[in-house]
Amino acid sequence: MSKTLMKAVLCLGALGVSVAASAADVTAKIAWSQRAELGTLVSGVISEVHVSPGQSVKQGAKLVSLDQRGFNSEVARRNAEVSHTQALLQEAKRDDDRAIELYDRTVLSDFERNQAAVALKSARASAEAARAALVAAKLDLERSVVTAPFDAMVLAVNAVPGESVVSELQSRPLVTVADNRRYHATAVVDADTAARLQPGQALKATVRGETRDAKVAFVGFEPVGDAAAAAPGYELVAEIGADPEQPLRVGESVTLHLE
Repeated sequence: MSKTLMKAVLCLGALGVSVAASAADVTAKIAWSQRAELGTLVSGVISEVHVSPGQSVKQGAKLVSLDQRGFNSEVARRNAEVSHTQALLQEAKRDDDRAIELYDRTVLSDFERNQAAVALKSARASAEAARAALVAAKLDLERSVVTAPFDAMVLAVNAVPGESVVSELQSRPLVTVADNRRYHATAVVDADTAARLQPGQALKATVRGETRDAKVAFVGFEPVGDAAAAAPGYELVAEIGADPEQPLRVGESVTLHLE
């Protein structure tokens, strides 16, 4: 091979590497990895709002509380009903045992024996219903407090103390939160690039001039936009970690380095 031809091949090779490196970088947009609009499944009056927009909260932290007095009273009433029905059940069991003994001694008629058995079944049903009502009352008490489903930042608060919340038809959002520790970066890639990517695959990302670790979260299987386009694009979602003290903003640009 002549020196001139060898130089041409080297130049083409260098150009090909440059093009590949460029194609390996895609521009993506920051999006929330998790975002939730939270409300209550029970009605009541808001007694406390524990958070404000921009505040960071831990999973399980209280966000909004309804007045607890009515819910606590209902739990106490249902507890009393459980105790009462349990006492009635124990008495029905004793009556049924006596009926069996008397029936075996032919002292009791078939009708009286059946009456004792029916009374026992009724007492058992009442006890089960009381226990179920107690569980429902405890659930309502638990649901009267809106808590954070994950570590998050509060985006919006739509609640004030003293406000009535009616949730029979639809639970309206009281607090909106989002995960500010893990973000998604969404981009569109061609079919060849999509075929090379797998969920969990490690990537690098450049955000605000800093390089961070990232990984593939999802690669789409259906074209995005015009499905009839000559070169259809497919959604790429990458997961990027972030410092909660310096949260990213949805819509920011990020460069994903795919190779």
